[in-house]
Amino acid sequence: MAQKEDDSSASTRTMRTMSKEGIPPQEFPTQYVRGLPFFLSSRFSKENIEAAIDYQPQDGDIITASYPKTGTTWLQYIVLQILSKGSSFPSFNDVLFKEAPYLEMSGTAPIEALKKPRVYKHHLPYNMVKKNEKAKLLYIHRNPEDTLVSFYHFMQNLNFNFDTNFNQYVEDFMSANVPYGSYFEHVKSYLSHKDDSNLLILTYEGLHKNMKERILKIAKFLGEDYFNRISNDDLLLNKIMKQTCFENMKNNLSYVIRDTFTKDSLKNEPRKVEFFRKGTTGDGKKYLSPDQQNRLREIAEKILEGTDVVAKWYSK
Repeated sequence: MAQKEDDSSASTRTMRTMSKEGIPPQEFPTQYVRGLPFFLSSRFSKENIEAAIDYQPQDGDIITASYPKTGTTWLQYIVLQILSKGSSFPSFNDVLFKEAPYLEMSGTAPIEALKKPRVYKHHLPYNMVKKNEKAKLLYIHRNPEDTLVSFYHFMQNLNFNFDTNFNQYVEDFMSANVPYGSYFEHVKSYLSHKDDSNLLILTYEGLHKNMKERILKIAKFLGEDYFNRISNDDLLLNKIMKQTCFENMKNNLSYVIRDTFTKDSLKNEPRKVEFFRKGTTGDGKKYLSPDQQNRLREIAEKILEGTDVVAKWYSK
């Protein structure tokens, strides 16, 4: 569970990491807001994070939620494709800040400019956000080994200054000392409401294994009209599958940031970040030692006891 600090304001801590060359640890800063760790960055203001936590969803809103690097962007584009009859494929930056804003980064103001149904996302645990039973909520999760490895590479890619030691990062992930805290508590918070009629829980592995079936399932959850439109139009369904396949998204979507860290200075010039790395399942076993895998599973089984999700994550 996330370590709690002063709930009334953001506090900071550092994640210390050792470079491959054995250089003394550098600092990866995080900020705590209401007991949960977040990235400490100009792109994640305390004001926007608190606005995301306090936002009251309206009737008809469509919210995608997840822990980072579990398939959220993939799910977002599928939702946008379904709603737009296969026509909406905005740039990655437009998705983050305009078309389906990421609230912890964008704040809540961009939501007001959206046409209904309004689509937006966050990475917040279920118990931290406000609810509306007439808003639709989609949550996606992923095998923790793959999540850990993907999150690790993502953090390295975003921060040129930090040459993170992987083994230390594994320890931080298992002890919840990473942005958004404990992965397992995060998943548990949504699984506890899996029977709610306005919540659809998906898995990265399921979407990867049978994309067509999952797209139809998502469409049906969003509304019978969307389901009927897609299920009766093979050309439209195939178009959505082609648009949202990993290869197409990797080749056509990049996150462009301006506050670029380098080893020498902070340069205010655009830099493209390749957000999509492999798009596979099972990659975690290539990086984690048998001992690390066992420890990670033990934590999962302890926190998620009474659910069937651990068995699904580790089924062959």
